[in-house]
Amino acid sequence: MFQIPTLKSTKTLFVINKDFYVKKDTAEIRASVEVLVPAGGTRPNKVGYSVASFTAEQEVYDALNLANGPIMATFETEPRESRNGFGNTTNTDHLVRVIADQSQNKPAPSTNQPQAKAN
Repeated sequence: MFQIPTLKSTKTLFVINKDFYVKKDTAEIRASVEVLVPAGGTRPNKVGYSVASFTAEQEVYDALNLANGPIMATFETEPRESRNGFGNTTNTDHLVRVIADQSQNKPAPSTNQPQAKAN
């Protein structure tokens, strides 16, 4: 049986902003998340950071709490077809869900050491 592999992946991003709007004709909620990414890549003279934007599910928007400032979060992503302002269609990563931080779910190491009985 032929099976096409999934393109889902995970990304850990430094989230600085989230936004949404409601499409008037369909009442669909469109969410976006802005993150900081290292600048450069193909331009070695460019240093510092740039802002990148990702489309996101409403559940992702609701799960992000920026009340105390920017946060580091891990997301499950998948490619989605999107259109830019000129009507061109591209495949871009879409944030499907927030992956819970596993380090918070682990029990803290015990500091209680067994004590030897004194005679």
